[in-house]
Amino acid sequence: MAVQTVCETTNLRATHYAARIFDCICDVDVDNGTFGYMDELAEGYSHVYNFKAGTKEGKQVVIAHNPEWTEDTSNRLNQRKDKFFIPAGTVFRAFVIDEMDEVALSEQGFSGTPEVGKYVTIDDNGKLAVADEAAEGAVMVGKIMRQRRVGSTLVTPLRDYGYARMMYEVKAESLA
Repeated sequence: MAVQTVCETTNLRATHYAARIFDCICDVDVDNGTFGYMDELAEGYSHVYNFKAGTKEGKQVVIAHNPEWTEDTSNRLNQRKDKFFIPAGTVFRAFVIDEMDEVALSEQGFSGTPEVGKYVTIDDNGKLAVADEAAEGAVMVGKIMRQRRVGSTLVTPLRDYGYARMMYEVKAESLA
């Protein structure tokens, strides 16, 4: 299995000011940090929406994000952040993205090479497409504001312990 996207949602309006967080479900596996929109209500639910990756004009932009760790004491269900994804058919959280919100993603959340100062838009797969200039008419235009390294590693002759990765913080500058 490929390394999954690591996502941090600590600088979103939904995590600080009680903006809406919706429940969604998808018929395919979803990486944390996948951008998309909510379609109609899911069959058999009164408050769970179908999640679609990518954008659709007139729909709110949301980001899929579920806690990576569970309360399971046997540790069978716990997953490392870099191996985490939301299985198909699992209800998960979707945070509404507002202008000026910031989200941090690892390089797996981008299509293209992320660099500070570059602009991003959402592609059809829910990843952030990197460009040198802001796109005209995109549903969301963001800018990579900064990068930082998280985690650490310890290398021994027998194995490597831990993991470190570069996180890129993206600010949503405009929404259609």
